[in-house]
Amino acid sequence: MALLIYLLTFMQPSVDANRFNGYLILGYFVMWLIVVVYIASLAMRQRNLEKDIELMEKILQEDEETAVS
Repeated sequence: MALLIYLLTFMQPSVDANRFNGYLILGYFVMWLIVVVYIASLAMRQRNLEKDIELMEKILQEDEETAVS
């Protein structure tokens, strides 16, 4: 049985490994693109949250000023 597996493994036609380099490069490009888009998305969310916090602080400060008056 082991001899059969050995023969089937090594009797298959050889595949040129360089043929798949284009797919490897494309895969790396797609992964980096996904990472860059994700980081940009996080940065935009962070900026929007900071703006929301500033607005809420301003509203709270105005509300406190009107309550004191």
